[in-house]
Amino acid sequence: MHREEAVTANEDANAVLVRRAYEAVAARDLQTMHSLFAEDAVWHFPGRSPIAGDYRGVDAIVRDFLARVVELSGGTLTAVATDILANDRHVVVLQHSTGQRKRRGLDVTVCQVFRIQDGKIVEVTPHYSDLYALDEFWSL
Repeated sequence: MHREEAVTANEDANAVLVRRAYEAVAARDLQTMHSLFAEDAVWHFPGRSPIAGDYRGVDAIVRDFLARVVELSGGTLTAVATDILANDRHVVVLQHSTGQRKRRGLDVTVCQVFRIQDGKIVEVTPHYSDLYALDEFWSL
Protein backbone atom coordinates (compact mmCIF):
# COMPACT_ATOMS: atom_id res chain seq x y z
CA MET A 1 0.00 0.00 0.00
CA HIS A 2 1.34 3.40 -0.96
CA ARG A 3 1.53 6.25 1.58
CA GLU A 4 -1.34 8.07 -0.16
CA GLU A 5 -3.54 4.96 -0.01
CA ALA A 6 -2.72 4.46 3.69
CA VAL A 7 -3.61 8.06 4.52
CA THR A 8 -6.90 7.76 2.63
CA ALA A 9 -7.73 4.54 4.49
CA ASN A 10 -6.99 6.25 7.81
CA GLU A 11 -9.10 9.24 6.80
CA ASP A 12 -12.03 6.96 6.02
CA ALA A 13 -11.59 4.96 9.25
CA ASN A 14 -11.35 8.12 11.33
CA ALA A 15 -14.49 9.59 9.77
CA VAL A 16 -16.35 6.32 10.43
CA LEU A 17 -15.12 6.31 14.05
CA VAL A 18 -16.46 9.81 14.70
CA ARG A 19 -19.69 9.10 12.82
CA ARG A 20 -20.19 6.11 15.18
CA ALA A 21 -19.68 8.46 18.13
CA TYR A 22 -22.45 10.75 16.87
CA GLU A 23 -24.76 7.78 16.35
CA ALA A 24 -24.01 6.53 19.87
CA VAL A 25 -24.73 9.96 21.38
CA ALA A 26 -28.03 10.15 19.49
CA ALA A 27 -28.99 6.69 20.76
CA ARG A 28 -27.79 7.54 24.30
CA ASP A 29 -25.53 4.48 23.98
CA LEU A 30 -22.87 5.34 26.55
CA GLN A 31 -21.32 1.85 26.36
CA THR A 32 -20.47 2.36 22.67
CA MET A 33 -19.19 5.86 23.44
CA HIS A 34 -16.90 4.35 26.06
CA SER A 35 -15.43 1.94 23.48
CA LEU A 36 -14.55 4.74 21.02
CA PHE A 37 -12.27 6.73 23.36
CA ALA A 38 -8.72 6.01 24.49
CA GLU A 39 -8.44 5.38 28.24
CA ASP A 40 -6.55 8.66 28.73
CA ALA A 41 -8.65 10.78 26.34
CA VAL A 42 -9.47 14.41 27.13
CA TRP A 43 -12.63 16.35 26.28
CA HIS A 44 -12.28 20.12 26.64
CA PHE A 45 -15.59 21.89 27.29
CA PRO A 46 -15.27 25.68 27.08
CA GLY A 47 -16.87 28.43 29.05
CA ARG A 48 -17.70 29.24 32.65
CA SER A 49 -20.79 27.13 33.22
CA PRO A 50 -20.91 24.46 35.94
CA ILE A 51 -20.02 21.79 33.38
CA ALA A 52 -17.13 23.68 31.74
CA GLY A 53 -13.66 22.21 32.10
CA ASP A 54 -11.42 19.40 30.96
CA TYR A 55 -12.73 15.86 31.34
CA ARG A 56 -9.74 13.53 31.57
CA GLY A 57 -10.08 9.81 30.99
CA VAL A 58 -12.79 7.87 29.22
CA ASP A 59 -14.77 7.29 32.44
CA ALA A 60 -14.90 11.03 33.20
CA ILE A 61 -15.89 11.80 29.60
CA VAL A 62 -18.73 9.29 29.52
CA ARG A 63 -19.95 9.41 33.13
CA ASP A 64 -19.20 12.96 34.23
CA PHE A 65 -19.74 14.79 30.96
CA LEU A 66 -21.82 12.97 28.33
CA ALA A 67 -24.25 11.33 30.78
CA ARG A 68 -24.53 14.61 32.67
CA VAL A 69 -25.45 16.73 29.64
CA VAL A 70 -28.16 14.20 28.77
CA GLU A 71 -29.47 14.35 32.32
CA LEU A 72 -29.30 18.14 32.67
CA SER A 73 -31.05 18.71 29.35
CA GLY A 74 -33.75 16.16 30.14
CA GLY A 75 -32.62 14.25 27.07
CA THR A 76 -33.43 17.17 24.75
CA LEU A 77 -29.87 17.96 23.68
CA THR A 78 -29.16 16.98 20.08
CA ALA A 79 -25.88 17.12 18.21
CA VAL A 80 -26.24 16.67 14.45
CA ALA A 81 -23.10 16.36 12.35
CA THR A 82 -23.72 18.40 9.23
CA ASP A 83 -20.25 17.99 7.70
CA ILE A 84 -17.29 15.72 8.50
CA LEU A 85 -13.75 16.35 7.28
CA ALA A 86 -11.02 13.85 8.10
CA ASN A 87 -7.35 13.14 7.66
CA ASP A 88 -5.06 10.55 9.24
CA ARG A 89 -4.85 12.40 12.61
CA HIS A 90 -7.92 14.63 12.94
CA VAL A 91 -11.61 14.73 12.25
CA VAL A 92 -13.36 18.08 12.11
CA VAL A 93 -17.13 18.04 12.48
CA LEU A 94 -19.43 20.93 11.77
CA GLN A 95 -22.32 20.35 14.10
CA HIS A 96 -25.71 21.85 14.86
CA SER A 97 -26.77 21.51 18.52
CA THR A 98 -30.15 22.24 20.03
CA GLY A 99 -31.72 21.62 23.39
CA GLN A 100 -34.21 22.79 25.98
CA ARG A 101 -33.53 23.39 29.64
CA LYS A 102 -35.81 25.09 32.14
CA ARG A 103 -37.74 26.80 29.34
CA ARG A 104 -34.51 28.08 27.79
CA GLY A 105 -33.49 26.98 24.32
CA LEU A 106 -30.05 26.33 22.91
CA ASP A 107 -29.37 26.59 19.18
CA VAL A 108 -25.68 26.80 18.25
CA THR A 109 -23.26 25.78 15.56
CA VAL A 110 -20.17 23.92 16.73
CA CYS A 111 -16.86 23.04 15.16
CA GLN A 112 -15.64 19.91 16.98
CA VAL A 113 -12.00 18.94 16.46
CA PHE A 114 -11.33 15.28 17.25
CA ARG A 115 -7.76 14.04 17.52
CA ILE A 116 -7.46 10.36 16.63
CA GLN A 117 -4.66 7.96 17.51
CA ASP A 118 -4.52 4.19 17.01
CA GLY A 119 -8.20 4.04 16.05
CA LYS A 120 -9.45 5.80 19.19
CA ILE A 121 -10.54 9.34 20.01
CA VAL A 122 -7.84 10.88 22.22
CA GLU A 123 -8.94 14.51 22.39
CA VAL A 124 -12.02 16.61 21.61
CA THR A 125 -11.85 20.40 21.37
CA PRO A 126 -15.11 22.18 20.50
CA HIS A 127 -15.51 25.72 19.22
CA TYR A 128 -19.02 27.18 19.70
CA SER A 129 -20.66 29.89 17.61
CA ASP A 130 -22.15 31.51 20.73
CA LEU A 131 -20.23 30.79 23.91
CA TYR A 132 -22.41 33.20 25.90
CA ALA A 133 -25.55 31.26 24.95
CA LEU A 134 -23.82 28.00 25.83
CA ASP A 135 -22.79 29.28 29.27
CA GLU A 136 -26.25 30.66 29.93
CA PHE A 137 -27.93 27.40 28.93
CA TRP A 138 -25.79 25.21 31.22
CA SER A 139 -25.78 27.73 34.09
CA LEU A 140 -29.56 27.72 34.62
